[in-house]
This record gives sequence, C-alpha cells and structure tokens, in this order.
Amino acid sequence: MARTIGQAGLELIMQFEGCRLKAYQCAAGVWTIGYGHTAGVSAGQAITQVQAEEYLRQDCRKFERCVNDAAYVPITAQLNQNQFDALVSFAFNCGAGNLKKLCAGRNAAQIAAAMPQYCKAAGKTLAGLVKRRAAETALFQTAFIEENSAQKSGTAGQMNSGEETETSQKKDVEEKEDYSMATIRRGSKGNAVEVWQIIVGATPDGIFGSGTESATKNWQASHGLVADGIVGAKSWKAGLKSL
Repeated sequence: MARTIGQAGLELIMQFEGCRLKAYQCAAGVWTIGYGHTAGVSAGQAITQVQAEEYLRQDCRKFERCVNDAAYVPITAQLNQNQFDALVSFAFNCGAGNLKKLCAGRNAAQIAAAMPQYCKAAGKTLAGLVKRRAAETALFQTAFIEENSAQKSGTAGQMNSGEETETSQKKDVEEKEDYSMATIRRGSKGNAVEVWQIIVGATPDGIFGSGTESATKNWQASHGLVADGIVGAKSWKAGLKSL
C-alpha cells in the first residue's frame, strides 16, 4: 500500500512554506493561496486554515507518488516514515527531478549527506534553503518508532517482565534522536559548515574560520554547552532543534 506523508512532514512543509489565507500573486504572477497552492485559485479568493491544510495534503500527493516510486527513490521500500516525510518535503520544494537525482545510486546515509547540497538558487546559497535542508536532513536522520495496536490498547499493570523490557527499550529509542551530522571545527569546509553558520548567525561561506569559531563558542555558552568551538553531536542536536 502506498504511503502518505505524516504529521512531522506536513509541519515541516508548513513551517517553511508559510500560509496566506487570501489569494495573492506570486513573483511569477500566478494566483496563489494557502501553502503555495495554485490550482484553481482566483483573485479575491479566501480560505480557512483547515482548507489551506487540505490543499497542502492534495498538493503533496504527487510527491508522495514519486517517493513511493522506485524509479525516483530506489530504496523507497526501506524508508521509515520520517525518511519518507523528509523526501516528500524535499520534492515539494525542489521538484521530482531533483528528488530522482538526489536518490540515484545512494543509500540512506548517502542521501542524508547529499541533501544539504540543494541549497542554491541561480548559483547562490540561500539562507532559507540551507535551513530547510538542515531541517529535512534532521528529520530524515531521526529514528521512527511506531507502536503497534496491542501496545496502545494494553491494560496498565498487565504487562509481564518481557513486555516491560520491550517497552522500556522502545522508550529509549524514541527519546534518542539521531543528529549524526559530521563533527566540524576550525579548518572544516563544506555544506555541514554552511548549515552550522546559519544556526549561529555567521556568514554562510562553508569555511569554518576564526569568525565561525568565535560565534560557535558564544552560541555554545549561551545554550549551556561546553564552549570549545567544536561542533559535535550535542551542539548539532541543540542547533537543529533551534531552526
């Protein structure tokens, strides 16, 4: 059965697309409403928030079909829900062609590593795209645990010790989110550095120099982290959550 986007994916798209409940003309002169919806929109049209979210779900369907299609995403059968959602958001923003290019010949780890590269328009890195790719990458790398119906309907106090252990293990996994971005520090270069520079407010040139190091130390200190200028798992976790 073909999968559909989950709430995490919808919320990510809504965060970055923004919503307008009255029709407006985009930069290309196309009448638009809601979260970038254009089909059948006319001047003077107004909708409710509920309608805007329904339009968004409708617009996501063609991208869901692409992510469900092995011709676009060869590893589609291996994706968990968070990975599926992240790729729908990516396709919604970058198009089906770029989705196919992103996933061609890559495994999940390679897709996550390549995703931040799609942050340019007309050859120029855009802060908004850097932030969106960082959020999609974080979602893609976040473990997804789905409770089965038996656990949801189980009666409190009737679990045996084996069930208690299993539930405890699942809770541990749910609480452990994967923010496995590369550790970076002074001298590092590349897309991960650009993402981090956006987080700390440094110039996003992809080069971790003295200015980025200073901004990193100040940011770490203000977030209760060791201010050593080295961006490891704890810094990434706090930084990506702050986007």
